[in-house]
Amino acid sequence: NNLKYDKSVLKTKKEIQGFDVWFVPYPKLYKQWVDYLFNIDSFIKVALNYTDIKAVICYNYQSVAFIKVMKYCRKRNIKIFADCTEWPSRSVGHLLFRIIKCVDTFLRMRIIHKKLDGIIVISKYLENYYKKSVEVLRVPPLVDLEEDKWSQSVDEFDDDIIRFVYAGSPGKLKDKLNLVIEALSSLRNNSNYLFYIIGITQEQYLMDHEEHNKLLEDLGEKIIFLGQQPHIDSLKYIKMADFSLFIRDDTRSTRAGFPTKFVESVSCGTPVITSKSSDLEEYIVNGENGFFLRIDSTEKLKKDIEKILLLSISDIKKVKDQVIDVDTFNFHLYFNQFAHFFNQVGLNS
Repeated sequence: NNLKYDKSVLKTKKEIQGFDVWFVPYPKLYKQWVDYLFNIDSFIKVALNYTDIKAVICYNYQSVAFIKVMKYCRKRNIKIFADCTEWPSRSVGHLLFRIIKCVDTFLRMRIIHKKLDGIIVISKYLENYYKKSVEVLRVPPLVDLEEDKWSQSVDEFDDDIIRFVYAGSPGKLKDKLNLVIEALSSLRNNSNYLFYIIGITQEQYLMDHEEHNKLLEDLGEKIIFLGQQPHIDSLKYIKMADFSLFIRDDTRSTRAGFPTKFVESVSCGTPVITSKSSDLEEYIVNGENGFFLRIDSTEKLKKDIEKILLLSISDIKKVKDQVIDVDTFNFHLYFNQFAHFFNQVGLNS
C-alpha cells in the first residue's frame, strides 16, 4: 500500500462495515522488515484505545511478534486465537530471507499455534494437524452475498462458444497457467472456446514464459489477457463465463489452504475446472457440477480439457444448473459454528 511508514497507526483509523480499522504499512526496507517481524508497538497503541477487549485473533501472524502479543494478552486475561489460512511454502530468494521465513514458519505452525486458546483454520488438513493440541474451528473462505457485487447482472450469449476465465495473480509457478495454455495450443483445432485471463497482461505472462511467444501468436484471439481489473469487474467476467479454470499442484501448501478462486466462482454461480487440492473433493462431483483435471501428465491434462471442449451447449447447461448452491460460502450460515467455538473456549459474551 501507499501508507507512509513513519505515520502513526493512531492517525489511520477508519470505520469499515461497522468495524474500527487501523492500518500499518507494508515493509519495504530492511529496517522496516525487522520492525514488522519483532515490534508490536502499533498493536499496543490500538489496544490501549479500548477497555473491553475480550479476545485477539492474529491472522497468519509473524512468530516473534505473535509471542509478544500472546504474552500481552495472557497478562490481561484476554483470549488469544489464530486465524490460519495457509502453511507457507518454502521461500525462494536471498538465503537470509529463506532462513528467517523457515524459522518463522516452524515457530508459528508447530509451536505457537498449539499454545493458544483456539485456532480458526481453513482446511481439513490444518484441522487434523491441530485438533489434538487446541480447540479448532474449520471454516472455508466466506463471502457476504448481500454486497451488491454478487448480484450484478451480466450479458448472456446465444452462441456455441465455451468461455473459460482465470482471475488471479499466477506468478511463474502458481496456478499453472502455462500448462493450460500448452494444452489448449495442442487442441487449437477445437475452435469453440475463449479463455479470458484476468490479473496479468500478455507481456507480463511472457516475461515468465517467453518460450510461449509463438504459441500465443498461433492461438490468436482465443486467449484474451485483460491485465489487472477492479474486483467487481473480475466478478462480472466470472459470472459471464461457462467455467472458471485454475490448476494447483498437490503439495502441503495447497492441502493446507483453500482457493478463494473456487469460492468466488461458485458464489457467482459459475462451475469450476481445477485439479484436486485442498478440500475441493467435498464440493466438486467430477463431471456433474464441475471438473477435475489430471495434472500428473501432459497427455492426461490434454485429454481432460479435450473432453470439456467437446461438450455440447446442453451438456454445459446441465453442469451449470448443478453447480453448488451460491449460499454455500455465505458467512451468515456460519454464525452458529462460531458461537459454539467461542463457547467451547470460554468466551461466552
